[in-house]
Amino acid sequence: MLSALSANWKSTRDRWLKQRFPNDSSITLGLNKIFVLPTSSSLALAVAALVIFLMAVNFQNALVYGLSFWLFALLVVNILFTYRNLSGLTIKTVGSSPCFAGDKAAFEIEVECPVNHAVSGVVFGWKHEDAAEVNLRKQETVRFKISHSTQQRGRFIPKRLEIFTRFPTGLIVAWSYASLNMESIVYPKPVLQEMIGQSGNADDMADDGKEIARGSTDFSGIRSYETGDSPKHIHWGTYAKTGELHTKSFVDYASQDLWLDWDALNIHGIENKLSHLCARVLQCHLEQVSYGLKIPGKTIPTAQGEAHKNACLTALAFYGEDS
Repeated sequence: MLSALSANWKSTRDRWLKQRFPNDSSITLGLNKIFVLPTSSSLALAVAALVIFLMAVNFQNALVYGLSFWLFALLVVNILFTYRNLSGLTIKTVGSSPCFAGDKAAFEIEVECPVNHAVSGVVFGWKHEDAAEVNLRKQETVRFKISHSTQQRGRFIPKRLEIFTRFPTGLIVAWSYASLNMESIVYPKPVLQEMIGQSGNADDMADDGKEIARGSTDFSGIRSYETGDSPKHIHWGTYAKTGELHTKSFVDYASQDLWLDWDALNIHGIENKLSHLCARVLQCHLEQVSYGLKIPGKTIPTAQGEAHKNACLTALAFYGEDS
């Protein structure tokens, strides 16, 4: 019964917050977007002020009256100042940094201070995640990064950003939310397993860049004639000098282009394959070799560089998702 009521309350609250804070690239905090509540300290102070007021009524003491009124006024003024500390702030999303599954995705936020006053002690973050405290002068704009933990690969969209302050005395808390259009790419967690996953066997990859004898591309020297050698490869200059037939020899070189091929992987489990390919992409990029990626539904030609690495990692991150 209680769990059903709690679930219903959360669902109703989420729908209301979604209407009040629709997704956007920026938000300006105002009267209809800021919530204010007393803290436990202010409630204790209010009770103390009430007790002092009752004592003043009982003893008809002007000084005690003044103390009780001053305490009540302090609470009211704190409500106004705490609300004012958030009012007028403009929050924008700037961008994000990709990460690997299990790491933290970083989001860059821009905050612009209103014209008429400075703000202090404004905290941005998510529950149980990292937070950033910001102080701004009048008309100042600052950028900062906050991070959110991730669990699985793909497109990560964090929940509403929470913004709160207890400035100036901590007696009142004012908070709001920002449903910014924030998302980050989460790559598979790189886990390098036994190298068996490319188009060809392990020996073929070990010979990458080495000479292949009896080739046809690069001249490598002269050898004794063997039956079956092409007449056009006979070195007639040597024959004129020695009277013996010799043949010009050529070599080819194994291609240094590597293919990271999904179908060549003898690894169980989709996520294990993606993790292995992710680790291989990072390894190839570090070794500065040309490589390509073949996964079901997508082929990325061989290339090198930061952009190529990011394209391969992004393809692995979104594997199995609709574009």
